[in-house]
Amino acid sequence: MNCNKLKGAIVAAGYSQREFAKAVSMTVNTLNAKVNGKSPITIDEAITIGKKLNLNDNQFDEIFLREPS
Repeated sequence: MNCNKLKGAIVAAGYSQREFAKAVSMTVNTLNAKVNGKSPITIDEAITIGKKLNLNDNQFDEIFLREPS
């Protein structure tokens, strides 16, 4: 997972981490751990996050499926 791209997508969508955590039904601590790569993101969570951020297929792949370069 590319943590930096995920953080950027959250900010670009106009969310704070607190607002985004609420939007995806997570606690701030849980979201923070997942966004920072300290806790894994499940496929269902990735899909929920992708939908909430309106990610296209390429953006979703870059964030969740490709290793950061």
